[in-house]
Amino acid sequence: MENTSESTASSSIIALKYGFINGLLSFLFSTLINVMGWAEQFQESISWVSTIWSLVLSVTISYLCLREYREQNEGYISYGQGLGLATLLGAISGLVAGAFNYIYIQFIDNTVMQRQMDIARERMEDQGLSASQIQSAEEMTSLFLNPGMQFVIVVIMSVVFNFLLGLIVSAVVKREKPVFE
Repeated sequence: MENTSESTASSSIIALKYGFINGLLSFLFSTLINVMGWAEQFQESISWVSTIWSLVLSVTISYLCLREYREQNEGYISYGQGLGLATLLGAISGLVAGAFNYIYIQFIDNTVMQRQMDIARERMEDQGLSASQIQSAEEMTSLFLNPGMQFVIVVIMSVVFNFLLGLIVSAVVKREKPVFE
């Protein structure tokens, strides 16, 4: 029973370490995109770059996290342990990225949301939507673009994404203890 509590403690510490790294790198990348103005200039291509960056970063961090846990536990990690660790990693990463994002939007650059609303308005006008349609869409969008709601969305999406990613990475990294050893 003592081994289980040691494994839990080490898994929490490992998830905390890699979750912080993942959250910080994700925040820094999104901040770089905003500060450099790339979000406005290259909307379509930056979306692809951002998606690929997030996927590569998340797969790499998840793999490193699960591998370190496996190495610290005599070379073994079950599928369930890996999935739980990947989900915990996602929660920590989401909390870190969400907190940094909240601080950035609330206190450092509060024009980010307005710029995103302006871009959305231009797109709706280009699509030929009427003024009333644009206004109702902006009202609905503004509910989700406040810093507090973005924090919640970042955390939830990070947990869900890392859970789904953990389904795959855990299958790759798992190494069960032999039953008769």
